Amino acid sequence: MRQTGFLSLALSVALLPLGCSTPTSSVPTSRSKTSDAKEKIGEAVDATADAAKAKKDEFVSNFQKGLDVLDAKLKALELRASEASGDAKKELDEKVKVAKAKRDVAAKKLSELKDASHDRWEKVKEGAGNAIDDLKKAFE
Repeated sequence: MRQTGFLSLALSVALLPLGCSTPTSSVPTSRSKTSDAKEKIGEAVDATADAAKAKKDEFVSNFQKGLDVLDAKLKALELRASEASGDAKKELDEKVKVAKAKRDVAAKKLSELKDASHDRWEKVKEGAGNAIDDLKKAFE
């Protein structure tokens, strides 16, 4: 029995360093996995921001083109009003006045769109769309 106890003690002492050693490979692996995950998340955030910026820039460009077309219609309406007389002139002058006011609102919305951050511009977009629609109705 004494021999078994001594043998158990010797075996425990011999195996102790093996059981107590820390696996060095798992720590760097988990750290590298964490840094890889952070890098991938950063890339995804950048890609999302780039996509939002591109979408905003495209909308602003299209809005500006639409506003330019409506500006040309406003100039044509002003020309017609200047050439008209009587009741027709009064009516056209009123249309010009209304169209100019709505054009100013649309131009302000365009400015807000340009200044809006890429994560906030979606909220401004709806108001800008309504402003351009109102301006279009002024020429109907």
